[in-house]
Amino acid sequence: MMNQKRQPPYILSIDAGTEAIKAGLFDLQGNRVAIGARNYPTFFPASGWAEQDPADWWSGLVGAVQDCLHNAHVAPEEIAGLSADATTCTLMPLDAAGQELGRALLWMDVRAAAQARRIFTTGDPALRYCLAGANAEWMPPKLLWLKENEPERYAATAFLLEFTDWIAWRLTGRLMLNLNTVTQRWFYHTPSGGWPLDFFAAIGLAGLADKFPADILPLGAVVGELSADAARALGLRPGIPVAAGGGDAFVGLLGQGVTQPGDLGVVMGSSNVLSALAAEEMHFPGVFGSFPDAIIPGLNLVEGGQASTGSLLSWFKRNFGADAEAAAIARNISVYRLLDEEAAQVPPGAAGLIVLDYFQGNRTPHTDSAARGAIWGLSLQSGRAQIFRALMEGIAYGMEDILQTFRGHGFVVERIIASGGATHSPLFMQIYADVVGQPLSITREPEASLLGSAIVAAVGAGLYPDLQTAARQMVSIERAYIPDAHRHDEYAFFVRQYQDTYQQLRELMRRMNERSSKK
Repeated sequence: MMNQKRQPPYILSIDAGTEAIKAGLFDLQGNRVAIGARNYPTFFPASGWAEQDPADWWSGLVGAVQDCLHNAHVAPEEIAGLSADATTCTLMPLDAAGQELGRALLWMDVRAAAQARRIFTTGDPALRYCLAGANAEWMPPKLLWLKENEPERYAATAFLLEFTDWIAWRLTGRLMLNLNTVTQRWFYHTPSGGWPLDFFAAIGLAGLADKFPADILPLGAVVGELSADAARALGLRPGIPVAAGGGDAFVGLLGQGVTQPGDLGVVMGSSNVLSALAAEEMHFPGVFGSFPDAIIPGLNLVEGGQASTGSLLSWFKRNFGADAEAAAIARNISVYRLLDEEAAQVPPGAAGLIVLDYFQGNRTPHTDSAARGAIWGLSLQSGRAQIFRALMEGIAYGMEDILQTFRGHGFVVERIIASGGATHSPLFMQIYADVVGQPLSITREPEASLLGSAIVAAVGAGLYPDLQTAARQMVSIERAYIPDAHRHDEYAFFVRQYQDTYQQLRELMRRMNERSSKK
């Protein structure tokens, strides 16, 4: 998205997602000047495991920034600030010398399901953030698994960083943690004074806080200046202020303009994160949070999420889309556009197919790391188009399940704002709107996390006084998808079947997960 009226100063932002790392250059009106991206692999050594190599992160980051700068034709001295976001609860243990200890445990790694269940049975007050169950994606279960199954690696861990904070470490040489992530994944609670040391001790992680860097910085605070070594690798000038970032989806809220109660942002990537801000701290089953001061000081972050969304469509294309890919190439269109065209010919309900989107567990409303995906209603009539549409509908049913949980506890959602890769599909967005029965507003800039990090960097560079002001100036809404009342009524039946599917299969999935985790 090139803008002819662009003018310096510019902000460089980095968004480290599940499958790729992106670098974007923005002006102070939120116009994207250029973008660069590099993919990196994820390793799946066993069922429910997911790991990434920090060497791949760094090479990807360097390549993405260099590509972005090459595309931008901007002088390095015109770049005034830098910030990065990354996947949340992707943990990187370092030794005392700051060297990485093996691969990082990716956010979607749920090997610690048994540890999560044990943690939940303690009933500790810290678990108010996740009243439906302790999520194996979060830091404590992962670290408890590491202590119990890889004790030498755990003992050698001198510093534990989030992916976001590892990037800041590589850029500035400063070890720190960001307030955003430790509040909503590490049980840090500012009103109570910080770390829940008694909780850590109760679950078998006494002394864990000794492995945390001492400094905890809010979004937009300056971590330090870009080091000479990092600047040389990236092609930037040293000394650029690097602002503390946070989790990709939550920084993405800023890139959607969500800065006040009543708005709910949905960042649609490999997973879906649904987040809103509340004036008061609240806790109820089926959501995560609320997390005080995680984004905007004085407001509480309330979160729902789906672990597998865009990754399901990628899984289908990768494993069952060879013929579609060949046909798309012949027409010179993307394979997803071809699959959308086919799915658009299938009526709502996908000829009786129901997809449970829990391929990597359920984040909310059930918080069940042992849950797994399902497709039922298959017949010999079921083909590629029906299944692909059923995948999209199942993901939308999952979102409606979360929104019903919000509504059931009196949390009012007045406006839904969406961004991310899925917004490129008009069919998918209309399915979402029809299923949830509310308009979906789409931001002009689809890369909300990139823009959110630019907003954070602009505040860190002193170009805006606070995050709210920067978001108002840099975010624009492009269009809205309006629900069809008839289709919404029709989808209500299928949403109920989706919800009943989990209840019917929950015990079977738990047994299967226990068996497979022993191998």
